Amino acid sequence: MSLFVLLPAYNEQESIRPLFKKFQVLQEISNMEIRLILVDDGSRDRTAQTALEESQSLGISLKLVQHPKNAGLGQAIKTGFATFLEISKEGDFLAAMDCDNTQPPELLIKMYETMIAGSYDIAIASRYRKGSKVIGLGTFREIMSYGASWLFRIAARVPGVRDYTCGYRLYNRTFVSKLDMYYGESLFTESGFACMIDLLLKAKPLKPKIIEIPMVLRYDQKPSASKMKVLKTITRTLNVLFKNLSSTGQSYNSDQAFNQQETARIPLKITNRK
Repeated sequence: MSLFVLLPAYNEQESIRPLFKKFQVLQEISNMEIRLILVDDGSRDRTAQTALEESQSLGISLKLVQHPKNAGLGQAIKTGFATFLEISKEGDFLAAMDCDNTQPPELLIKMYETMIAGSYDIAIASRYRKGSKVIGLGTFREIMSYGASWLFRIAARVPGVRDYTCGYRLYNRTFVSKLDMYYGESLFTESGFACMIDLLLKAKPLKPKIIEIPMVLRYDQKPSASKMKVLKTITRTLNVLFKNLSSTGQSYNSDQAFNQQETARIPLKITNRK
């Protein structure tokens, strides 16, 4: 079993060194084979070069994929998922997390052990469970995130989920394959930060078994300013919600769909890739 870690990156040169050092430690203290997938989304700094240098120096497996120009978080996540499906095998896991050194890689041990013990499809590093803590995040951003949590819990509830906006998640490969088969090219349609909410809502018809693990978010360790455009993110988040509420899609039976011989896998495509 390999644990792949998707790191979407845009101008994260300063974050790479401390983050990769944490992955080296994680690899040493765990029994997991850690394999990083870094999607450099058109960075203008030395993000890609630094990642290659640090992975070689620390002995960390790295798959580097580069977009020639910045295409947004949604496209970076899409590229990472497609790359994972290409190079992984059944039984592997995919973690997606930020590349800004704010989220603790060591939490993956707890997330993985919990998923295995409970046969979960998705584990979410949550800011809204007992034991969670957020350090260094601005008050407005914290209120916005908390408000989004309650809004989606009320209007578009996904069982087992309180943290809808956090992108730090662990997926088993079987469930990623189901998402790929069911949605194909339409799995990732949001280009910005709202893509993580959109992905979670699209997973809902497949009835995933989800668990949340409390996380300590260290925003004070972020070496650069946030790249989130707050007003645009709020607008896109509301659009995702309204789209979900207005959807009149047919009910979905995953067992029936995946047992039908005529069901063909529609693979995610990797675009803008070197």
